[in-house]
Amino acid sequence: MRVVLAGASGYGRGYLRELAGLEAAGRVRLVGVCEVNPVDAEGRELIGDRPIRSDLGDLVDDADLVIVSVPMHAHLPMALQALDAGACLLLEKPPTTTLDDWHRLVAHARGKVCQVGFQSLGSGAVRRAAELVRSGALGEVRGIGVRGTWLRDDAYYTRASWAGRRTLDGVPVVDGALTNPFAHAIATALALDGSQGVDDVTDIELELLRAREIEADDTSCVRLVTARGTPVVVAATLCAEEPAEPVLVVHGSRARAEVHYTEHRLVVDGVEERHGFVTPLENLLDHVEHGVPLFAPLEASGGFTRVLEEVRVGPDPLPIDPEWLCRKDDVVHVVGVDAAVRRAAEELRTFAELEVPWSRLGQVVRHSVDDVELPLVVRRPALHPVRTLGGVLVTGEHPADHPWHRGIGLALPDVNGVNLWGGRNYVAGQGYVPGELGLVREVGPGSLEWCDAGGGVLLRERRSIRVKAVEGGVELEWSSVLTAVVDVEINSPGSKGRAGAGYGGWFWRLPELDPGQVEVFTRYGSGEEEVNGTRAEWLAVVVDGARPWTAVVSGPDEPWFVRVGQYQGVGSALAWERARVVGAGQDLRVEVRLALYDGVRAP
Repeated sequence: MRVVLAGASGYGRGYLRELAGLEAAGRVRLVGVCEVNPVDAEGRELIGDRPIRSDLGDLVDDADLVIVSVPMHAHLPMALQALDAGACLLLEKPPTTTLDDWHRLVAHARGKVCQVGFQSLGSGAVRRAAELVRSGALGEVRGIGVRGTWLRDDAYYTRASWAGRRTLDGVPVVDGALTNPFAHAIATALALDGSQGVDDVTDIELELLRAREIEADDTSCVRLVTARGTPVVVAATLCAEEPAEPVLVVHGSRARAEVHYTEHRLVVDGVEERHGFVTPLENLLDHVEHGVPLFAPLEASGGFTRVLEEVRVGPDPLPIDPEWLCRKDDVVHVVGVDAAVRRAAEELRTFAELEVPWSRLGQVVRHSVDDVELPLVVRRPALHPVRTLGGVLVTGEHPADHPWHRGIGLALPDVNGVNLWGGRNYVAGQGYVPGELGLVREVGPGSLEWCDAGGGVLLRERRSIRVKAVEGGVELEWSSVLTAVVDVEINSPGSKGRAGAGYGGWFWRLPELDPGQVEVFTRYGSGEEEVNGTRAEWLAVVVDGARPWTAVVSGPDEPWFVRVGQYQGVGSALAWERARVVGAGQDLRVEVRLALYDGVRAP
């Protein structure tokens, strides 16, 4: 095959050396090189008398294969030019820097040979692990985790104008840890799950951090869910304490597999296998000459590109507090990052969920179980303390005015007559009187039981809480699915006759604040009297004190319950004026988003 190489320095130098070996073996013939930088002595020796151009130009006219190994933001035009000339294409990863460009390239490449340079997919260890997954030898795949702890020095970020950038001159670059050096980790995990298509990734949670003064991420975690329902967690850093080669862990119900994809080693329940490796170029040649399947066809990079797109359009990475950084010569280490990366891959949890001290999102929300013995308190898990990214506390716990209030959580004042909120029970004509207090049990991660005083289960809850960075702040996503074990009737003081007191459901108790510094409003009105009991797509809370902050709550399709004067609290009202009846086996969903910003901000 007649080959043109675009990019002969940097990573492209490896292709140039490989081409020299394949040329000596009689498999290819290099006919030209596209390179905009000066070519050094080694490069000129390898290229010989072949032409060197600053653009592809007419080089592609004589090419059977074009290899594109230029900076990622320059991939698309060269790839299109090669395909238009009728050549096969080997395109370095990531194939494009936007999802729209990927779709455009896929449409252009239809019916043509196009391989993406995901080298890890040529590892025999990866292919063997995929066979074990498909055959069921590992059992049910409960999740896939990847740990990556590499170390990059200052020169890594000064080697090119695009290094460590999210954009360059307005053009997307997306040169972060997840999308460039650890792109293989994501692509390989998706390949093992058989979920490489663009529609095979259904949910993506990102935690992008940076230890260095760069635009892109250098310490990050992503959790995604595939269409098969498999959770995949990739935790990676370029600021390791002790650098090591990445490891992909398949958590199977029968066996555990560790894939050391850069070393082509597979370890299944402690038994090691060593495998060979086929390069993307060799595989492409075998495909053309012998019909061997491509291991990284362009269409199979769709799942990875969807993750890249989320990184591209998401908020800038959050800086890690310098307290947790250690600089030695020309490298920067994040203290404790190696252990956190390993735990994330083992437990399939994000840095924030692990509450590691240098995770900015992990410092926003703390999960706590109530261990305080107080009269009239129904102990239940909640979020407290919760803070803005700037560290301002936005939750209160066990205040003197209502000791049963705590942080952010679910609270139900009356389920079949059982008080699962705390305090006294409201009875029409009598006011608040002593009554039966129930109990709440955690029976597993994110799994709770809401019970009567004797332990009889009334409701089972599946709870999911996610924290993510948003532009200028942070957002907490709360999702609860309450399943009735028996027929239940959910009431509130409002549904039993007390006007304006239909509280019960998702509830956020704010810390003690000066009521004069607190403003609540929706699109339709402002102030406690106007907002309490109304329906609106969102509700804003602005606290204009010594350290001002703003919150925007959205999601519930119920009236808002609001208190500002007597105390400060916001909730969604499941039974504002009438009881909510849920039949045995039926579900009741409670979904709320809470965005927190430092400073006074318009929603």
